[in-house]
Order: sequence, then C-alpha cells, then structure tokens
Amino acid sequence: MDLERDYGLTATELVPHAGGFATEGWVADRRWFVKRWKEGERPIGLEQLGELHALGLPVVEPVRTVQGELSALSGSRAYAVFPYIAGRTATWDDWRVVARALRQVHEAPRQVSLPPADISEPHIHMLAEYLEHPWIAERADVVTAAIARLDDVRARLKPVREVVCHTDFHGLNVLIGEHGEVAAILDWENAVIGPREYDLWVAADGEPLVDFLDEYGAHDLDADHLEFALLARGLRDLSARVVNEVDRPGVDTWGFDRIARVDSNLEIYRPYCG
Repeated sequence: MDLERDYGLTATELVPHAGGFATEGWVADRRWFVKRWKEGERPIGLEQLGELHALGLPVVEPVRTVQGELSALSGSRAYAVFPYIAGRTATWDDWRVVARALRQVHEAPRQVSLPPADISEPHIHMLAEYLEHPWIAERADVVTAAIARLDDVRARLKPVREVVCHTDFHGLNVLIGEHGEVAAILDWENAVIGPREYDLWVAADGEPLVDFLDEYGAHDLDADHLEFALLARGLRDLSARVVNEVDRPGVDTWGFDRIARVDSNLEIYRPYCG
C-alpha cells in the first residue's frame, strides 16, 4: 500500500486491525482505517456508502484517491481508506441499540441505488457439489434436506414490503461508541432492497430474540420469508466455509447449529407474523 501516492496521506503508524471474511484491516495514526481485499476479491458497493450516509444512517464514506477514485491497488489487491471511527464491535449486551439501529435502516427512504434481493442463492447450490467434503460428509443428508427445503420455501414466497436491507447485520458489523450508541454500521457489500425478514434473521442468533423483536417494533412479518432467511443464512455460511476451506469450527456454529434451530426459532417469530 502506498497511502501517499494513492491518497496523498502520510501515516507514521500502521496497526493491524481485525478485518472481515474477505478483507484485512489496519488503523493508520488513529485517523484512517485501511481496508484491503484478499487476492481475487474486489470492493463492492463503495459508491452506495455516500448515498446511505446522505439518508442519515451511521455509515462511513470512503476517502477518495488523488485521482478521485473510491479505491486503489496495492499490487494486484484492492484497498480503500475510510475515516477512523473509534469504538468496539457490538455484543448481545447491546441488543437494544442494535435493534433500534436496524429499525432506522428499514425506515430510511429507498432513495439509494441498491440491487434487488436475489433469492436464487447460487453459492448454496454450489454446496451440493461438496457433499463428500470431510467437514460435512457425515451430515450430507442434513445439507441435502436443508437445500431441498429452501427450494420448497422459495416456491411459496410472495411479494412483501421491501426496505433498505443490510443482510449481514451481526455484531461484527456494528460499531458501538464510547457512550453506548451505534457509531457506525459497517460492511454494506451485500446490501439490497428486499424484505425486512432478510435482516431480522439476526435476532435468532442471540438469547433476547423476543426482546430484540419488541425493541425493533416487529409486526406483520412474513413467515415464509423468515423461514427462507433463516435457512439461507445457515446454508450460505456453511457453503462459504466448506467451499473455501476456512473456519472449520464455523461449519457447526454458523452452519449446522443454525439449520437445526430453524423450526424452534420460527415458533418464536410466529406471533410477530401477519
């Protein structure tokens, strides 16, 4: 990375910072956050961050390069620079402010150029080619049944209210400030215009599911879209880990465990459905 060449910035200290599934991160002089994509990955959705910020959402816009671009290249790998926002990642102890922030996202005007939600889930169907992978071979029947169930639910989906949807609204993507407020919502790469349910799956990942839904103000949800979102999230995270052979423990935590809880979670959501 050459911050001075690409951005006109001089940094005396570059401290490694936890990145995401497809990225690495550094903090430069506690003024800038440098995000570099892994080999073969490219930035997605940087253009929309300014639009989302303009809607009044706590979204951090990327700094433009000296050439006016939203990212630069470090060798063959893309990187981008953002203003550094001090804070910590959210935990389930922050469920109340996180639920309010999610409601704020869903109440924002749809005046942003986001793609529509894609329910084809090609990455999940890729998983069918990996049923003999040692991480899932002994439970291949569970994977096959879950994919078949997802296809069945997809056939039942009907149009519902659509909103600005982050689709990955878990704690690692929510930054909490020093006073307990949501300082920033991060990683909008997979944002879409879609059903609220495609964000509300996240409530099922924590203990205060009912409290989270109450604080959010959930009502008139669609049971089929919820079932699809819960299944898809578990299968999608399972596929990402198996296909890329990363995070073996996550195959259970974020894959099989989620799939096993789909029906019990749906029972808790049911009173909030129309």
